[in-house]
Amino acid sequence: MKKFLIFLLFPAQLWAQNTIGLPDVINYSKQVYNAGLQNWDIKQDKKGIIYIANNEGLLTFDGSYWNLFPLPNKTIVRSIEIGIDGKIYVGGQDELGYFSPAEDGKLVYHSLIQFIENKDKAFGDVWDIVFVDKQVFFRTNKHLFKFAKTHFTAYPSTSGWAFLGLCNGKLYAQDDGKGLKIFENNNWVVIPNQTALPLNNPVTSILPVGNGNAIISTLKNGLFTFAAQGILKLNTANQALFQSERIYAATAMAKNRIALATSNSGVYIIDYSGNIVQRFSKMEGLQNNNVLNIFLDLQQNLWLGLDNGVDFIAYNSAIKQINPFLRNASGYTALIHQN
Repeated sequence: MKKFLIFLLFPAQLWAQNTIGLPDVINYSKQVYNAGLQNWDIKQDKKGIIYIANNEGLLTFDGSYWNLFPLPNKTIVRSIEIGIDGKIYVGGQDELGYFSPAEDGKLVYHSLIQFIENKDKAFGDVWDIVFVDKQVFFRTNKHLFKFAKTHFTAYPSTSGWAFLGLCNGKLYAQDDGKGLKIFENNNWVVIPNQTALPLNNPVTSILPVGNGNAIISTLKNGLFTFAAQGILKLNTANQALFQSERIYAATAMAKNRIALATSNSGVYIIDYSGNIVQRFSKMEGLQNNNVLNIFLDLQQNLWLGLDNGVDFIAYNSAIKQINPFLRNASGYTALIHQN
């Protein structure tokens, strides 16, 4: 009885692709969703509807139809958060508020600008929004705003705010001049033992990895570990690669995996040690390699907000593809192994 093996001859640069099959990648171009080129943030509600922060407003997708909801001042929507109250909070340019459905089900915008003091209203872009403990936090470059009921509290920074995010139930922000801070007792407190994390190096995510620990991704300096003893550089051979590729965003996944969205080379799937498991770039089907945001949906699949378009990776699908032609390779034969 003859036995056969699959021989796929690939060039040497395939070192980052440790899995044989690739999931489907679906491209949504500007002409498909009929809105702006860039897509900055992505969220999903309990019904499964996808919400995207687009250059021309709030973009929604229910699996069949796209809809666009511009802000009153027609500016870019940079950030989205869905509160436990069901409101879709959005941040634009000198504009922030929320969308909620009217009686006919259509989303209607409610501005919150009137609750901000006049001296703080010229805040520019709202880059991050976090809903925690029935409060909504908005990050701009100059201020962090806390909104509760009808009251805004402003937390200014002379050097600027570079990040805002939630990890392990705790709220963190990055002050460009003082480093990473945690929100405790209505104050922002500098985290100790973080000299390994350079100042003026934007943090792009803080992701839980179990036992109260986390991994920090940064735009210019790769990955760091965050534990009780402090912040340290992650010991991985891929640090130089991650630094050069510029990690713009990241998300935690199942099975001890993290997805890194880069400005130069698409998406890397890594383990907690920084080893590369898989990569998605133009060669694997993305529209372009400049990924502004990455989101893991309720079905454990990935949505990418691109510099030009939106991509969907059916990462959790049981159906995978082997396409030797992507890398000028050839398949010669096959074997059925254990059914």
